Amino acid sequence: TNAINTDSQVPYDRDALQRKNDSRKKFGLPPITPDEFIKIEEEVRAMDAVNKKKATYLAEQLSQGRKKEEKDSFLNSIFGGVLKNGCESNFDCERPEVCCDVGFKKICCSSGLGIVDGIPLEKWEKARLRVPMENDDYGGNY
Repeated sequence: TNAINTDSQVPYDRDALQRKNDSRKKFGLPPITPDEFIKIEEEVRAMDAVNKKKATYLAEQLSQGRKKEEKDSFLNSIFGGVLKNGCESNFDCERPEVCCDVGFKKICCSSGLGIVDGIPLEKWEKARLRVPMENDDYGGNY
């Protein structure tokens, strides 16, 4: 019912323009003219058309990606998923697991080859650190 009013030769929705101007008034903005409203509506329709094209393109890319995954599933059936779920560094794994190098692949594990153990806490040496402090008794010398 509030579609474009063609019966009175008005090429826009009067109610929509009124709602737009009421909203602008709430924010202290001046009302827009019917010509400005028509221009804005055309821009919105153009952006909507572009977004629909982008959505169609992305949906097409997604379906092509699924087709590629189906081709890759042949390799997965041969290698049993060995090519998936690898890691590059410890940051790729959830704690407490780390990235382990098992020779042909890096995977997240709790222990494995390629993990360099740090110095155990028992072997750490305590060192004295000299911290200069002012002493009022000696005139501020260190």
